[in-house]
Amino acid sequence: MKTFTHFLGDYSRAFLRISLPALLLVTSLPGFTQTLTADFVSAGYTLTDLGSIDQLPAQNGGLTIRPEQPNTLYIGGSANTSGGGLYTVGLIRDPETKRITGFDGSAVLYAAAPNNDGGILFDQNGTLLFTRYSMNELGQILPDNTYISTPLTGYGVASSVGALAFVPAGYPGAGGMVFSSYNNAILYNVPYTKDVSGQYLLSNQVAEVSVYGVASGPEGIAYIPAGSAAFPNLSMAISSYANGTVVVFEVGNHGLPIPSTSREMVTGLTGAEGALIDPLTGDFLFSTFGGGNKVIRITGFEKPASIGENPADKQAVFSLHPNPSDGMVDLSLTNPASEGKIAVYTIQGTLVTEQILEGKIHHELNLSALPAGIYLVKVINGESSGFQRLVLR
Repeated sequence: MKTFTHFLGDYSRAFLRISLPALLLVTSLPGFTQTLTADFVSAGYTLTDLGSIDQLPAQNGGLTIRPEQPNTLYIGGSANTSGGGLYTVGLIRDPETKRITGFDGSAVLYAAAPNNDGGILFDQNGTLLFTRYSMNELGQILPDNTYISTPLTGYGVASSVGALAFVPAGYPGAGGMVFSSYNNAILYNVPYTKDVSGQYLLSNQVAEVSVYGVASGPEGIAYIPAGSAAFPNLSMAISSYANGTVVVFEVGNHGLPIPSTSREMVTGLTGAEGALIDPLTGDFLFSTFGGGNKVIRITGFEKPASIGENPADKQAVFSLHPNPSDGMVDLSLTNPASEGKIAVYTIQGTLVTEQILEGKIHHELNLSALPAGIYLVKVINGESSGFQRLVLR
């Protein structure tokens, strides 16, 4: 079991393993269960414990689903150990909703993945990437099965890495690679190139954001499908191992979280680890390192863009002027459709006002009755939608 060490330095792993049985005893007591927070229950989200996977060695690491194989889950086993591996298990889906309801059989070893942690994913060409704790490295298994491990310290990622993710198309920093430092609670954008073999060649990090306190011990990272309820702005979710929570943030520059927008979505967790958006349904899945070594599903999100579909094609393009504003705002819309609406939300996701689009370029918003602060403006323009921040003085 890992430890969060923002200030105190590393505790011994042996001490933590001795502590694990006591921790699991505490978490088995009444009232200590994973729970969706009230705002997200009200928005229609539901949490389902899918249980543990037969024959998957504890502790669970990260998890992923390849879009071309929607009925197979890849998940780390024996995480954080030299004997760690990536395993596969079949998925059982509801025939109508396509949601995952369970696991079809036992876990089967797919590839050795020593010291795998909260970040596991495949790129479109078949390169397998996984974060390695506690040596602060990026493991790479190339399409020809060559194994490479790339140290991250020299690129500006503080020890030790926890997770990684690619920023999806249509989000700020699209296409970029984001790493989290588990011990230091920092997320980084690290540029890269790829050679002909499929190997990722990294460059020095270009941006970083601290989530210490709000999402300490950041592990899994997932980008929330645009248009999902209670997410009026493009957002991301982070599994916070140290806090026992899943925390959501608005996405800022370089695909990194904006700390001031943090909201807890799930509390009462033990060992929040990987994070994944199901490419078939948009459901959010996360694994636990300990805490029963489970997979947990949250439903209520929008379905993500299809493979090969550019989400930018479905972004409603508009501008707000002036911004910051004293309350009177001109919303200028590119390519207005004949139907749609404008909605304004608080930074916490509460709807404060909405109006119908009238198929014209300019719309006047009178928000002078609202208190000063940061708001989120969502436009639905026919089949497209878009989000922007608005500051009221």
